[in-house]
Amino acid sequence: MLAVAAVLGVLLALLLYRRSLAARPEPARDTTPALDRFLADSLENELAESVLGIAGSTPEERRKLARTLADEPDADVVGKIEEMVKAVELEFVRYAHEADVAATVRVRYEDGKTGTSTRRFALDDVPAGVRADFEQKGSTRVFRTWAFPWQRVHAL
Repeated sequence: MLAVAAVLGVLLALLLYRRSLAARPEPARDTTPALDRFLADSLENELAESVLGIAGSTPEERRKLARTLADEPDADVVGKIEEMVKAVELEFVRYAHEADVAATVRVRYEDGKTGTSTRRFALDDVPAGVRADFEQKGSTRVFRTWAFPWQRVHAL
């Protein structure tokens, strides 16, 4: 009888735990569609040459890389990126007299080299958290670390 009660208690606890997970909202990603496109283009061009060794590549040659960056990872591409890329950082710069923001993607490699790409965005096209940092902290520079899709934690 005691064993049956213990099993029922465990089942009830699992049921309540699953319901609490389902009730939680998915965490918001601090990004925008414009920033996502810029990141995808910048990383695809940067990593095609530096990691895959495809200089002046065509979209067809970069297809595996593009799919990997779009969260359809190819094991060979992920392995090469993990081996060579130390970090991907974002820097946002906004001066008080400017209406837009300069965003820079900085790829830091394990060998000490760095690749960068910069584009200007309207203030509404940068993430809300970045805009809040500009306003609340009064800073001109905001930094974020970016994680590849396969490095992000996915909720169950």
